Amino acid sequence: MIIDSVQVKKFWDAQAKKADQLKLEGIASLEEDAQLLEMKVSLEQTKIMSMINLAPASSYVLDLGAGTGQWALRFANLASHVVAVEYSSGMLAHAIEAARVANVENISFEHCRAQDYDTKQLFDLIWISGLLIYLEDDECDTLIKNCSAMMVKGGQLILRDGTGTKRRHEIRNQYSEALNTSYSATYRTAEVYLSLFERHGFRVVEHSDMFPEGSQLNKWDETRLRVYQFSKS
Repeated sequence: MIIDSVQVKKFWDAQAKKADQLKLEGIASLEEDAQLLEMKVSLEQTKIMSMINLAPASSYVLDLGAGTGQWALRFANLASHVVAVEYSSGMLAHAIEAARVANVENISFEHCRAQDYDTKQLFDLIWISGLLIYLEDDECDTLIKNCSAMMVKGGQLILRDGTGTKRRHEIRNQYSEALNTSYSATYRTAEVYLSLFERHGFRVVEHSDMFPEGSQLNKWDETRLRVYQFSKS
């Protein structure tokens, strides 16, 4: 069974409607426990931001699957301009409002599927967060190929995504009590992700689990949230 992109969009549009119950970070990261969310945000921000090295006056950043815009806002402090791409109109509306409230003017927003986004602009950093698990294999390949074409030589790509621990793990239209809705995703192995990116001219710099072994944030044996850092050859 394939992942239905229409259903994925409906899922995220429904998530966006939880803004009266959850912080924007919780909506985007699917974490509804306030204490765990605070821990998750702190650990992720520390790990990710330590990887980034940009020239603020001239760097361009592409955020694919920008969600509620929280990472785009962080990158906006480090770069000349950020392009945030999001397919869910509800999530995008939150991102635009968050930038307005924060008085951040160097983010432009694009409403389209990440795998369809294409531009002549070359980026110094491409950020992909919690996105590839919702794409079919051919869509992943297209997105990574496009990223390679949109990146400066020596540029940095960081992937933050769910990963199968031992093998590919698929969820198809499975009801989640935590989210109170049906959910679909594909968790590829780390080896598969490394191969996909290397195929399109990326060199792996490092990759690791986002959270340490034994962390409360590692909720399922079959999957782990991992972060991958690549450089454009």
